[in-house]
Amino acid sequence: MNVVIFASDAKALSSLNSIIQEAGKQSIRLFAMVTHSTQLRHPKYQQNHFQILCNVDRKKVVWSDSLGVDLPFKPDLLIVNRERWDPESNIISEFKNKFKSKVALVEPNAWILNGAESRLETYSRNRYVKDIDVFFMGSKHGILQQQTAGFEGNMVAVGNPKYDLNTNVPQEQIDQLRKLYNAPQDKENVLLFSLVNGYRDKINNIFKQYTKDTSKRYFYKPYPGEPFDNKFANEYNPQFFLDNTLPILDEKHIWGMFEICDTHVGVLSSIVHATLLKGKKYIDHSLDLGLPEKYLDFSGVFQTGGPGLENNKSMWMTSFGFTNDSQLKALLPDTYKNEIEKTNNKVWDNLDNPKILLTLFDDYNDGQASKRIINYIQNEL
Repeated sequence: MNVVIFASDAKALSSLNSIIQEAGKQSIRLFAMVTHSTQLRHPKYQQNHFQILCNVDRKKVVWSDSLGVDLPFKPDLLIVNRERWDPESNIISEFKNKFKSKVALVEPNAWILNGAESRLETYSRNRYVKDIDVFFMGSKHGILQQQTAGFEGNMVAVGNPKYDLNTNVPQEQIDQLRKLYNAPQDKENVLLFSLVNGYRDKINNIFKQYTKDTSKRYFYKPYPGEPFDNKFANEYNPQFFLDNTLPILDEKHIWGMFEICDTHVGVLSSIVHATLLKGKKYIDHSLDLGLPEKYLDFSGVFQTGGPGLENNKSMWMTSFGFTNDSQLKALLPDTYKNEIEKTNNKVWDNLDNPKILLTLFDDYNDGQASKRIINYIQNEL
């Protein structure tokens, strides 16, 4: 089997690097084009940011216009981790139409909770499912949540390959990060998880109360791409907005800092999966912020502006080609709200039960997701 794997930024690579390694161990001819950049890169126009990993002779067999390179074989399968935006959307289109390849997508998010935004994202994604042969999901709960939101893709629960490798950080690297971030061993190190939604201001105010305690050292994990978003620029420059806190700006440092930090603080989201896997102390503020109610409040999508990235009615209206609010409201019926209240409560009712939460994130949690993915593509596609 001839497989091409593409990652347009470090977040995508974190989901795909274990698959690249596993494919290399098995009888799969592999061409991977990836970048470690924390900002999205385009392969055709920014090739200097990309690394090519290939386990076959790099003969010029077929030209890929979307990647801007010659491929050493005619591809049977393309693996990516997003589908709606360039460059991936153009790459998928070329591979399906020109090369007649199958396409697999590794879902980067846990889909552990549903709200108005997930419903609208799902309807947007449904326009692309015809080109994706399989969506690899972490858990059956995630599949249920996507189906509840109306997703039409072919989904298979295999676990999350992001945690096959990333959380196993060599001690030498951990020691280097301790020095780089001045993370003392004689103090408690605390990791704060960013929010970029409408509750950003509230969680940041909570963080400001934490960081008054100078007996501890604080570190801040930004949302992917957050430090480079003009919307948040004044929080990073000329100085970081939290006292006694260092932001982790290099995506490659995240997993080592996960290990170094004794306590993790935030609200329930995909990143908490890693916290639970590592058995770290986790302090959750979801209920303090009223998030169970927030997920059932659909008013935010009818606003433009505000503290959250989801407050963007004009984006949704443009995306769907709508001309009035009633068209947008039709996608968010009361029946959907009733359904997600039930599925979300599986999560809220188990905030204090790490074992159950882990199964909602991942059916397996055994570090073998990439093997299941390779097995599936060899035997089912």
